[in-house]
Formats: sequence, structure tokens, C-alpha cells
Amino acid sequence: MKSGKFILLAALISLFLCFYYDASAQTLTQTITLRPGFNFIGFTNTPSTATPAQFKQLDAAAIEDIYLFSAAAGSFLSMSEGSLTSLAAGKGYIVKSISSANVTLNSSGAALTTVGNITLKAGFNLVGFSKAPATAVKFSQLMNSYPLIRGIYKWSPAAGSFVQVVQNDGV
Repeated sequence: MKSGKFILLAALISLFLCFYYDASAQTLTQTITLRPGFNFIGFTNTPSTATPAQFKQLDAAAIEDIYLFSAAAGSFLSMSEGSLTSLAAGKGYIVKSISSANVTLNSSGAALTTVGNITLKAGFNLVGFSKAPATAVKFSQLMNSYPLIRGIYKWSPAAGSFVQVVQNDGV
């Protein structure tokens, strides 16, 4: 009878180790550098800091506010105003840092297997690409494939602003 209990215990330990290995192998830590002022970020994982308040706790002294543009509302949602209540991959966030120096944050979470389609509304949309496409795509190729896209702005972390605008003059 003791050998039966031993086999059952060994099987349970093996099963636990399989689940532990799978879960730990799928965790990804994303290093985010915030510069003083406004920073555009997109998550490359499903952040375990699923609320803006939890994300702020990574460095509460540096983060003043987190914003998300809502195309449906036609305005920005804000953590400090209480209208931004969750964080997710596939969205573009603006994080305002009040630190006088660069701040490095480590956001851990489940690795992304897929990111759903990005739905664009009429007007301005602020999106974050959380995974690189399988093949490199130029802005002009994207706009030629989707003629409803009339312009794309590229964020430069070094400059702390949007530095490139590509416009579709055919529309």
C-alpha cells in the first residue's frame, strides 16, 4: 500500500512541476523606460498590473497620470479622473512622468500568444502594437492596404513627442 501512495505522490509532484514549468515559461517581463514628461507605451505582455493604480505603484513618485484615448468617447480617459480603470495589451497609453530623470519600470505578465484585431473608429485613434508583425510593414504599405487610414503618427521616446506624420494624399 505504501508504494501506491508513493506513486500517487510522485504523480502529483510531476503534475505540479509540469504546470509550474508551463506557467513560468510563459511569463514575460517588459522593461519600460519613462522619460520626464509624456511617454507613449504599449504592453508586450498581459500586464499583471491590470489596473492603472497597480501600474502606478511600480514607481508612485514618478507617475503622475496614465491616459488612454477612447475613440468611442472622442476624448482621453484618465487614471486620476477615475475614467481609466484597466490596462491591456494592444492599446496605446500615455504615461506622464513627473520625475526629473529617466525611470525604469519592470512590468511582468503573461506572454502574449495573440493580440486581437485593432478596431479603428472614424477620426483619431491611438493604438499600441504589442507584437511585431511576422514581416516588416512600412507605413505606406499599411495605408495602401487600408485606404481609410489617412495618416499615421510615429512616437519618438527620445524626443518625447510624435515626430513623423505620414499622410495619405489620395483621399
